[in-house]
Amino acid sequence: MNFPINDLLSSPYTARVLAGAFGFSLLFFVVISIILFYHWRRYEPSNGKIFFSALIYLGGSAVFFMGAVYFLFSFIK
Repeated sequence: MNFPINDLLSSPYTARVLAGAFGFSLLFFVVISIILFYHWRRYEPSNGKIFFSALIYLGGSAVFFMGAVYFLFSFIK
């Protein structure tokens, strides 16, 4: 059952499914981040390494999530 992409994108439910997938991804990211930050605080004695790791992790994540938000909102209009 292959639908043409134009029919799929014109469906009123596509935006809701994409927003739901984004919400689930954001929730998963928050849970993993909590676990990761707990691990860093518990097992790393140096605050400098924690700061650097958090900066790289959150900076990279922000780039990916901003791209996802941009494409989601450009699709929804």
